[in-house]
Parts: sequence; structure tokens; C-alpha cells
Amino acid sequence: MQDLKELYYIIKKNIDRIDFDSLWEGFKKLKFALYNDKECFFDGEYIEKTNEFIANTAINYHGEVIAIWNVMEDVDLITLTSKIVHEMFHGYQMINNESRFPDELDALYNYQYDDNNLSTKLAENKMLVILLDNFTARDYNRFLGLRSSRLKNNHYEYVYESKIEQIEGSANYVELMALKKLSYYAYLRKLSELKERITSKNNFFPIRVLCYDIGALLILLLNQNNIPFDLGFSEDSFSLTLVKNYKNIVNLDFLLFSKEIEDYYNHASDIINKAIEKNDVVIDEECDILGVNVYNAIYYKNYIISIYFVMVGNMDSPRIEYGNFVIETLNYKKASKIYRY
Repeated sequence: MQDLKELYYIIKKNIDRIDFDSLWEGFKKLKFALYNDKECFFDGEYIEKTNEFIANTAINYHGEVIAIWNVMEDVDLITLTSKIVHEMFHGYQMINNESRFPDELDALYNYQYDDNNLSTKLAENKMLVILLDNFTARDYNRFLGLRSSRLKNNHYEYVYESKIEQIEGSANYVELMALKKLSYYAYLRKLSELKERITSKNNFFPIRVLCYDIGALLILLLNQNNIPFDLGFSEDSFSLTLVKNYKNIVNLDFLLFSKEIEDYYNHASDIINKAIEKNDVVIDEECDILGVNVYNAIYYKNYIISIYFVMVGNMDSPRIEYGNFVIETLNYKKASKIYRY
């Protein structure tokens, strides 16, 4: 296990090399904490690890917004630095009262893995990669037309995705730019990985994860070609603003994702059935679902699959369980039984 104090000062030295305003106008460096299962290091000293330290994110700690990172495995230190800058950007969003966060639990229930939406999205992603390598007005208009068709035909899904592109995509863009400042080779490698990921059908499930990469690459495209967009904290996400008044819709006449959608839900069904068969019940009463690991949670036939943790009860005294769980949800946002798997 890595020594948190030693790791902290290496990362701090890397962070001090970065001009944050050059990553995103107005963005300023925040403090950060590293933690693991046993200890937490923050601002030059070991502190008590509280229930606030969950996942990798930004939190309000003793009246100050800070970035936190759960050190679970050895990671390249330049890459880890850029990821902590990513979490600092979430802190920047918090400080500026960012309001475009999606209702993640609602999306778990209501986002539909529609073949038409995903097939159009794949065509759109391929066009995004082409535009990053060779921008033309014709291809850009087709790209906007594909997006506009999804806004019209799959409105809930597009708006949800656009909010992830705003919140996580912008943070992922800042992470990418931090990487560029620290190691141009690492930046080029990451950029290549992002392009490859968004054009692979296997990466569309769950869709939330892919929106990090799409949002980052879309912001990069806009900046590369001096296409203006709002850097502030307006009501609409930048990718919704791009197309909400765009009239030239491009519809596709082919579908590509029927097998992948079926496989995705079959995988979820297998996990759920095994958890029920194992019958390791953590909670066996109705309670409010306060949080799951939305990064890659899955909803299928009244069950939610959450990896790493689940939070239930009430916000004044939440109950947090760590591990992998299948949550039976007979009512909206309410658990009736929770299995560990």
C-alpha cells in the first residue's frame, strides 16, 4: 500500500506546476485529500476519516470545498495528478453553484437504452473524431444534425446525456488539459484512448461513463475551432445550447445495438439472480435510497446494481454500507430489500 503522505507531496508538487486559469477561465486550485480504508491525509497532516470521504469527488469539509481521492491501487502519478485536478474542478462547480446536475436516480429508472438513439449516437461520435482530426463546416453541420435528431426523438435521454457532458465532460476536459501541461506524451495517449472509446459499441453501457469522454472531446473541438460556448454557469448545458434551435435534423435508417442492449440486460439479470440466490441480505425493510455509485449503476426490472457502496435512510443520519449490492426497489427511489453480492 502506498504511503499517503509521500504520495500527497509528490502530487502537490505536480499540481503547483499547473496554471489553473489556463485550463478553464476562472478555475482556481483547491486543497485535496488522499485516503484509503484506514487513514486520510489532508493539508499536510493525517486527519480522522469520516463518512464524508466516499469515492473520488469534491466535498465540503469543515466549511471548505476540497477534492478527495480514494487511493485503492498504484496509479501513474502524472495521471493521478490530472484526476485530482478533475475532482478540484467539481469543487469549482460546487463553489459556483452549478445547477445542471442530473437527477441520477431518476435517470436510472427512466433512461431508455433505445436502439435508434444509440445508433445515431455512434454515428455522431464517429463524426466527432473525424472533426477533431479534420474540421469542415459540412461535417460539423451533419454532426449537429445528428445531435438535433436525438434531441427531438429521444429528448429525455439527450438532456440527461448533455448534463453529464456538462458536469463530467468539462471536468474530464480539464483533466485532459492538466495532463497536457504535465506530459504531452501522456496527453496524446489519453486523447487517442478517448477517441477509440467513444467509437466502440461495447462502451455504451452504461451510457453515463461514455459521456465523460464525449463531453471532453466536444469541448476540445469547440476550443480548437474557436466556436464560442458558455464557460459560465447558465441554466442550459453547453451541448443542449448547441442544438436546441438547430433545424437541420439528420435521421438514420439503420439500427446497430439490439444485441448489445440484450447482452447488457442479460448481464444485469445474471447479477440480480445470483444475489437473490446467495441471499446475503443487508437490509430487509423499506427505506429511502439516498445514494448509489451512479458511475456505473444499472437498473433492471425494479432492481438497482451498485458497486462499492449504497447509502440509505435519511440525510440527517444516513446509513452507508460498503461492498457490491443489488437493491430491490418496489417503489420509486425506495429500497425494500438490499442484497450483498
